[in-house]
Amino acid sequence: MTRAEVLDLVRRVLRAEFELDGPEIEEHTHLVDDLDLDSVDAVALSVRLEEEADLALTEEELKTMRTVGDVVSVVHGRLGR
Repeated sequence: MTRAEVLDLVRRVLRAEFELDGPEIEEHTHLVDDLDLDSVDAVALSVRLEEEADLALTEEELKTMRTVGDVVSVVHGRLGR
């Protein structure tokens, strides 16, 4: 899966899981500051991504995710392993 495809996946999950209908979700979009997600939402996001991409994210990886780009990087990196 290419990085662009992972970004599309993350966008789809964010829109579906959190009913985001506002501004465009870009790699620089901050999960907390821009999308108003909290720690419970972060867990829901990771569970949905794990289901969609058939992978398991570690707690350490989850702690690094601050922006949409961070999420894309982690998922893309895991899919490349």
